Amino acid sequence: MQVLPDLELIEELRKRLEAKDKAYRDLAAVTAKLEELNRKLVESEELKSSFLSNIRNEINNPLTSVLAMSELLAGGEEMPDEKTLKSIAGLIHKDAFSLNFQLRNIFAAAELEAGEAVPSFTNTDIESVLRESVSSLGTRASDKGVRVGFDISAEVKDAPFRTDAEKLQRIFLNLLANAIEYSREGGEVSASVWREPGRLVLTVRDNGAGIDKKDHRAVFERFKQLESGATKQHAGHGLGLSIVKSSVELLGGAITLESSTGKGAMFTVSIPEADACMGGDFLSEGTEFFDSPQSERF
Repeated sequence: MQVLPDLELIEELRKRLEAKDKAYRDLAAVTAKLEELNRKLVESEELKSSFLSNIRNEINNPLTSVLAMSELLAGGEEMPDEKTLKSIAGLIHKDAFSLNFQLRNIFAAAELEAGEAVPSFTNTDIESVLRESVSSLGTRASDKGVRVGFDISAEVKDAPFRTDAEKLQRIFLNLLANAIEYSREGGEVSASVWREPGRLVLTVRDNGAGIDKKDHRAVFERFKQLESGATKQHAGHGLGLSIVKSSVELLGGAITLESSTGKGAMFTVSIPEADACMGGDFLSEGTEFFDSPQSERF
């Protein structure tokens, strides 16, 4: 058995202690990572559970309303008077559009999640797409007494812009619906769109309660809502802004948020114009015409 001198023995012990300390640190780091992963998994399950609960209500409520009112019309012995009939038809129309909006968002989120949301670029009449989107949300804004202002620059009106019109509409509808939902009663929402060299810039501003800066990143996360449980005052299921962000990035663009507590919020989207060599077909008129925006409503 080799007998080490005192100094060598001390050095050997020091090395072994250092190795032991390093092993403990590595173990602690791995343990911390596992704990963080577990926390995220638990949080994800809680978010999904909350999402399923919210979306169940937001689908069941309008669906139940539509079924009940249509049954009333179909099963009544006497037809209601014209005023009542129009009122019932208006409610059915409103709830059906609300249901359609929620389902389209779910389908869009599923496509994005599966990597199946492929852009289809065409020359697009931006003014037509956005004005029809504003019109489709008119009833929701009117019910809440929210005024919607829309400003579109001359250069946007004068020439088509090559992009994916359907995804642009989805982006704008979600931003506008979100702004109306979080505006105060009798408030105002303003939207503006203009062109910069090679880009389209779109802003949507509301005068609602605003978003604390620490929550700016969170509002774009899937299933994430700043309100929950007993504190939840607004409709929604935590998909809209995540769809907006993913769709903007799919088009090669970027989105920013300017907001602070009590000062409303402004979302700014910047999307580059697609090259002519990129996917999609041109229509003979140079303008894409797709599913009527009237089929969309918050």
